[in-house]
Amino acid sequence: MKRIFDITGMTCAACAAHVEKAVGKLNVNSVEVSLLLNRMTVDSELDDGEIIAAVESVGYGASVAGDRGDSSTKSGTVSSSAKAHDYSKTLLMRLVWSLVFLIPLMYFSMGHMVGVPMGALDPHKSPASFALIQLVLTTPVLIINGKFFVSGVKSVLHKSANMDTLVSLGSGASYIYGIVLLFVINGQVVSGNVHAGAETAMGLFFESAAMILALVTLGKFLEAKSKGKTRSEVDKLLRLRPQTATVVRDGVEQTIAIDDIVVGDIVIVMPGEYIPCDGVITAGSTTLDKSAITGESMPEEATVGAKATSAVLNITGRVEIRAQSVGSDTTLSKIIELIENAGGSKAPIQKIADKVSAVFVPTVCILALVTLAVWLIVGTVAQALTMAISVLVISCPCALGLATPVAVMAGTGRSAAYGVLVKNAEVLQSIESVEIFALDKTATITEGKPRVIAVKAYGELDGNIDRALCIAAALERTSTHPLANAIIEAANEKGAEQAIAVDSTYKIGYGMVGNVDGVEYALGGARLMHEFGVQVTEDDGASTVYLCKRGVLLGAITVEDEIRPSSRQAIEQLKSIGARVVMITGDGKAQAKRIASKAGITEVYCNVLPEGKLDIVEKLKTQGRTAMVGDGINDAPALKAADVGIAIGSGTDVAIEAADVVLVKSDLGDVPRAMAVSHMTLRNIKQNLFWAFIYNVLGIPLAAGVLYGVGITLNPMIAAAAMAFSSIFVVCNALRLTVMKFDDSRTKTKLKKIKHKNHDNTSELIINDESHGGNMKTILKVEGMSCGHCSGRVQKALLAVEGVTKAEVDLASGFATVEGEFDVTSAIAAVQNAGYDCKA
Repeated sequence: MKRIFDITGMTCAACAAHVEKAVGKLNVNSVEVSLLLNRMTVDSELDDGEIIAAVESVGYGASVAGDRGDSSTKSGTVSSSAKAHDYSKTLLMRLVWSLVFLIPLMYFSMGHMVGVPMGALDPHKSPASFALIQLVLTTPVLIINGKFFVSGVKSVLHKSANMDTLVSLGSGASYIYGIVLLFVINGQVVSGNVHAGAETAMGLFFESAAMILALVTLGKFLEAKSKGKTRSEVDKLLRLRPQTATVVRDGVEQTIAIDDIVVGDIVIVMPGEYIPCDGVITAGSTTLDKSAITGESMPEEATVGAKATSAVLNITGRVEIRAQSVGSDTTLSKIIELIENAGGSKAPIQKIADKVSAVFVPTVCILALVTLAVWLIVGTVAQALTMAISVLVISCPCALGLATPVAVMAGTGRSAAYGVLVKNAEVLQSIESVEIFALDKTATITEGKPRVIAVKAYGELDGNIDRALCIAAALERTSTHPLANAIIEAANEKGAEQAIAVDSTYKIGYGMVGNVDGVEYALGGARLMHEFGVQVTEDDGASTVYLCKRGVLLGAITVEDEIRPSSRQAIEQLKSIGARVVMITGDGKAQAKRIASKAGITEVYCNVLPEGKLDIVEKLKTQGRTAMVGDGINDAPALKAADVGIAIGSGTDVAIEAADVVLVKSDLGDVPRAMAVSHMTLRNIKQNLFWAFIYNVLGIPLAAGVLYGVGITLNPMIAAAAMAFSSIFVVCNALRLTVMKFDDSRTKTKLKKIKHKNHDNTSELIINDESHGGNMKTILKVEGMSCGHCSGRVQKALLAVEGVTKAEVDLASGFATVEGEFDVTSAIAAVQNAGYDCKA
């Protein structure tokens, strides 16, 4: 079971490594610590108390996420941006007060070098006073920034040295050394040797002690502000959530807190207001701006029966919405949760930084001691301290710890702005390396909404199209097939009279048979026509169903499911980078060939049953990294099996559970966009890691004085400034992702930087016919099961359906696999009669 904990006290990558190591020693399946979000995700059956105790044992605080009143809301959205804001304000106050003392300190410690008036505090006249004023001004700076020392000492006591250990050692050593020199200076002055006292005063390190703390605090402040900006897309979404809503209860309009909305409430949304929950419009009509959720700039018209999604802006009309999903179950909350979880997860490339961070601080401490020892031998005490302190300060591993997580958070947030939801950092890294894309046809390449494009009437109905549609619609009214809906809609649009079919039944793989006005009719494919003594020829690819009675053909209805406008362009973009694109469909050869030619696909698997998709994906995986793109319901097993599962859909529960990526706009064009975001994010991570590593590789030897012979050294103040700059540089580089554009033209440009090995994307159409004889296997989605007794009842209900030979129910996934020659509608009805929701 996965749980999330808030972690306090972490300041650098070494802290995160210590926490991860401590919890990893327990009986846990996995543990991930995010320095960026101060969050830990643990997959384990252990009690929360054991996990929290392990974190506390290494000197850090832990609590179950959401336990603290200021960290969560009832709707499940975490206000970490507010906490980050509070922390940045605290750092700003520390910085301001540090500067209040630091500025006069720098005046008195450095003024004599530039000839400013020093009066009685001139080191050449009164070296003791010169040292004493520096002590007086430095001490408040250390007190103001005492958190570094508390954290540093605590980490040493818990054997988990971190950034604060290095900072407190560097600053503390400078301060203590200054106090020692103060006594030496005083002794020299008392003995009458003012000149020797002045010479000794030139070696004070008080200004270094204060400047180190001030610069590190400045770096931490800028880092906190920058990290907050990486959450910009999440913050934008949070701002879309209204605080109150108007509901109708007992016939009276009431204004209530948004968290008090319950399923079934009628919510009134006025023009200019954001929709507070997911639901369906029950009254009124309007225009909805969905850009915040889908990235789609064009508003859509909506009327009674249309779905309404949380965080969508109501533009023109007053509407009433029946709430279906509220609080943490809304689309908005789930999107925010996905982005938060993705930002808190780790990309595989981060493992390098994690391994280094785990041993980095102890290694630096040893290097500092070696530096001190060497310079005590070859130089002066002042030189030895300068070099050792510089090594300690310049080596803080902040940049190393931030290199990956800030880029991941920025990348996932940016992709979400375009309606592409990525589940975790590992997926974000792996999308760009996908070589094979297996695309479902219906509702992925095509619109998923078949429509009647032609109706013909023969025999006694010659020319009477309305009557042909009337009979066909009567037969289809008990069917849930997409073609049935298309025929019923066409009949309604034509205004054809309504008739009722008696004893209508669905013959699997054939079509519908029933009595209308006392006459037996059949509506279906060529095989059913042959059974009724009617000979028809196969169509050229469009789905055509025929209407007949015994021995007489009465009509033909042609239905098409057109490809999405963006599908062909998306497929061409994927092929342009050398990716292999495959279409998988349950349609026959002719229909598959027609759609493939329109979409620009040259490799097709047709007549594929649901479990066949899983087999095909497993086979494709042996030939290269494979992504399955489907609607997230019927394709769920294949989505889970693929290296990357991409769900086309509006973020439904099943899609989010089954897929690694959810394309909220249901637009295949977002697949290459996801690849572009993945590529730019991974590129950004590599840049950050390079600079973080090269900074330490070059900075530590320089601070240790290896170039002292050519006159190049780093004093502790410059080292502190360089350390702060490295973290800010890494964060700012990642922030570029938050403003990067990924519209169609820019996506195409960015894709040119991705090149896979060139698959043979020839123009010759390859069709793999996966036809199966005998048994049919169907996968049903069952909702509402909570225990083994539930799955047993569902299995018993399915086995009782005529024609079912085998039924297996998986309680964990909610899928039921049914085999045999049976009516799918009857199987669904049997499960529903048993008290559970079911759909194919």
